Amino acid sequence: MTTTKGGTSRYLIRDIVAGLYGVNMQKRFEAALALGRLAKDDPDAVTRVWNRIFYAFDDTMSCWGAAEGLGEIARNMPGMRTKILALLRKFAADEASCQGFVWAVCRIGQVDRQLIEDIIPDLERAGASPAACMVGQTLWALGELGIAGSEDRLKAFLEDIRETWIYENDAVRHKTLGEIAGEALKKLQGRQGL
Repeated sequence: MTTTKGGTSRYLIRDIVAGLYGVNMQKRFEAALALGRLAKDDPDAVTRVWNRIFYAFDDTMSCWGAAEGLGEIARNMPGMRTKILALLRKFAADEASCQGFVWAVCRIGQVDRQLIEDIIPDLERAGASPAACMVGQTLWALGELGIAGSEDRLKAFLEDIRETWIYENDAVRHKTLGEIAGEALKKLQGRQGL
């Protein structure tokens, strides 16, 4: 097994990045979180292989999991956040990656809210999608980020029984839009002390 100077195996990094390309949403999610843990635990390894990671994603910017992986790197490597957010903007309109874009931007915003302020309108526009997965991911993000003024939008979906899979902070879950909106509304109201 070949290891990098800091001790992290090149094969481990390759396997994590390869996991982002899979069809299975749970496995992509796990690969993105693993890439984030690697970025946190061994940022030098990620920095050393950044060009390979970047070109693997840039080559197929619409690949499943790329936005999620980049988001987790940015969440855990503050020095890369601005550069990665510029890359993530490419995913906002990409049908295959826009759900991951919403999750990634939200995950970065949880640790550096100010950095994503100008992207919040993109997140809100994603909620106007006809795709239930996009609406659900956006509703989740509105609650997670505590976006002021989102109450009416969230309330509009409380009775929506369409089902979707969404990324949350710790798992991939299957819920109705109404359930997602209700949870997001509670988070938002909790932040406002209502």
